[in-house]
Amino acid sequence: MKLTILCDDTVASDRYLAEHGVSILVEPPNGHRWLLDTGTTDIFLRNAHRVGVSLDDLTGILISHGHDDHTGGLGFCGRLQGMPPVYGHPYIWHKQYEVTKGNPVRILGMSDLSRKYAAPLFRPVNGTAKLEDDLFFFTDISREPGSFAPTEGKFFNEDGTGPCPIIDDATLVERTPRGLVAIFGCAHAGYVNILKAVRSAFPGEGLLSVVGGLHLGSASEQVLAEAVAFTAAFKAEGFTFYGGHCTGGKTLAYFKEAFGDDTVKPLGAGRVIEY
Repeated sequence: MKLTILCDDTVASDRYLAEHGVSILVEPPNGHRWLLDTGTTDIFLRNAHRVGVSLDDLTGILISHGHDDHTGGLGFCGRLQGMPPVYGHPYIWHKQYEVTKGNPVRILGMSDLSRKYAAPLFRPVNGTAKLEDDLFFFTDISREPGSFAPTEGKFFNEDGTGPCPIIDDATLVERTPRGLVAIFGCAHAGYVNILKAVRSAFPGEGLLSVVGGLHLGSASEQVLAEAVAFTAAFKAEGFTFYGGHCTGGKTLAYFKEAFGDDTVKPLGAGRVIEY
């Protein structure tokens, strides 16, 4: 299995371009090619060219949630050959607003161009869906009362009313002979909540790798301690951790202290991860 990071807030080398967003090319052993998220602009396409991979004739495009830093690139997918299905929770279409004190109201959600591209290709996913052998898409994650689920500042209305729970948040999981690889967009359902759902779906299997945006930058010391403890109890031999986008530098430092520099690394556009 191979993952190629096409968009992230940072770069693995100065050959690549960065922006606030996520896009990851997922290539399971069967030769299929899935794209998880598309970043904010066409940077995922430009980085794909620089890393030397084609995005023509994809098996499918997976949307982790409807925010524009994960769906903006859909508006540029018309440049590609093929018309791959676009999978996501039905709520990815909901417009929402980011309302934080002292900042302008920001509209979140897909652009008109992204909607126009994705609408005729859309396949809704609820709950846990098996996309193909050993590849699963987790949505509608249960959130335990009092658990950490980073949805603060997101509202259905521009006046800051109607808190949005971001229930469209989704995570991709690949089963490998060595363990489970969990690929996150933003983990708005909560890092531990998501991994609990994954462990429940695959009892007795270990977590080989965590990749993507984990939205733990605003997490308290207690939340980070719980995340590390759950990871330690779930991880398989050879565990690796690649945190990017909304993960937060504090989070990377905290996990490095627990698991070591060789295990925990920043994501970065242009990075290729093989299992």
